[in-house]
Amino acid sequence: NSLKSEKELKENINKHLLNKYEENLRQIEKKQLMDALDVNNNFEVPEGIIDEEFNLIWHKVEHAKKNNTLDKDDAKLSTVKLKKRYERIASRRVKLAILMEYIANEQKITVSENELKEGMLNYASQYPGQEKKILDYFKQNTSSIESVRGTILEKKIVDFILSKTKQNIKKISLKDFNKLQKDTF
Repeated sequence: NSLKSEKELKENINKHLLNKYEENLRQIEKKQLMDALDVNNNFEVPEGIIDEEFNLIWHKVEHAKKNNTLDKDDAKLSTVKLKKRYERIASRRVKLAILMEYIANEQKITVSENELKEGMLNYASQYPGQEKKILDYFKQNTSSIESVRGTILEKKIVDFILSKTKQNIKKISLKDFNKLQKDTF
């Protein structure tokens, strides 16, 4: 791995593990924020958009059913209960998307062309040896570029909201981390 010593290997492993924990904590923080936004904001959501989102989700669920790749907790549910679960998820997604778009407009949060290019390069770098193919795909499919833009915009909005909150930072044990992760997801 082109490392010069055992010490350097241990440092790299430590750094990698720390980054993984930080990523997971960020996901927990984001999920908790989205839960709070969902609970604390009530407004009418257009049914047509919810139906469209549900149909997209349900198509993936049916595909997973057909390929026996359905999540364990989903596999335990009847079709009726599964549809209800994903109708709630679709409604939540649409509601949060509308809310995030509102915040972006109010706070004039945008994604620059440089941020978009960097986002596409970061995405492509996750597939070593296929970067050129992925960048060509982005050039040919503008909807895929919008997906990257959406991810970057969401991160900027979440960062903005979190910058306005009071945060308590504390160290937790691995056991507490695992419990927090399980409780959140």
